[in-house]
Amino acid sequence: MSKTTILMFDSGVGGLSVFQDIKAKMPNLSCTYIFDNQAYPYGELPQEELISRTCQYVSQFVESHNIDLVVIACNTASTVVLPKLRQLLSIPVVGVVPAIKPASQRANIGVGLIATPATITREYTHDLIKDFAADKDVKLLGSTTLVDMAEKKLRKSPVI
Repeated sequence: MSKTTILMFDSGVGGLSVFQDIKAKMPNLSCTYIFDNQAYPYGELPQEELISRTCQYVSQFVESHNIDLVVIACNTASTVVLPKLRQLLSIPVVGVVPAIKPASQRANIGVGLIATPATITREYTHDLIKDFAADKDVKLLGSTTLVDMAEKKLRKSPVI
């Protein structure tokens, strides 16, 4: 039986935390991590460019490698690109999306979401709030510096 091979994609190194979690839980998986650092951060790209770039890089890699599953390890990309990638590829595609549902289940009164401005304005995010946190006070904070802070921390640079 061959190993399952996963492709993980992000705009930078932020998705490495997802990569590390998956490898820790399933160490026998074969994982490849690619990122589009040229267009980093994805939260500042126009939506159509984000979809186009992600689909291009992921589909080209999948076509030239034996990939069984794709993980989009970027909240911003996941909120818009998953339907298109699922249409293009014949393998499963999953993403990371804002954790509104589990946060709402644990919260008594309210939920806070800190994400890129693109993520907090996406219809997908607002659908999650409507579906899973309609009875909560949900506060949204869009930050363009959040991605840079995460990237610096993962690269072990000072975060100020």
